[in-house]
Amino acid sequence: MESPQERRERRRAEKRQAVRRVAVRIALDDGLEAATVEAISAAADISPRTFFNYFGSKEDALVMEPAWRPEDLMELLRRRPEDEPVFRSLQAVMKEVGVRSLPLWADMQPFMELQNRHPELAVRARAADQAKVMEMTLALVRSRPGARGGLHARLLVVGSFGAMISAVQESLETGEPVEELLDQAFALLEQGL
Repeated sequence: MESPQERRERRRAEKRQAVRRVAVRIALDDGLEAATVEAISAAADISPRTFFNYFGSKEDALVMEPAWRPEDLMELLRRRPEDEPVFRSLQAVMKEVGVRSLPLWADMQPFMELQNRHPELAVRARAADQAKVMEMTLALVRSRPGARGGLHARLLVVGSFGAMISAVQESLETGEPVEELLDQAFALLEQGL
């Protein structure tokens, strides 16, 4: 059962995502210049002041919410048994992240279209978080049983993210359960594809 704080956080995240969808729709329909804080706020039925409770700028509202935060990913990995082989730990973590992120990916098409029209938004969305996720994940993976050096750890991390993203995209396209697709993806990785 959700605690009051968890419920507030969930509602805040839902509202933030709703405002994002409004912002992207305005930018796609009327152009990036038309997606002002005032226009977004009016369309989302919030005040401009409330807008800034959710976002630091209009550009922040025009990029997709990351499917996971680096800190959340690290926490999931830290919770795995210390003696568990790193491949199995990554498989379990990516399964949880994949299941959690499926609803966000389902909303992704308008964000992708906007980023294709305005590549500068894509750069803003990716650069900081991707580097942080990779750094933090590599540090943890290198210390786990079964990691055989830096290159091996990098391949494990990149392969795991690739398996998760592929399974989520396949699930959205086919309707197959993401959990089953993730198991298949990790089995393929383990077999060397």
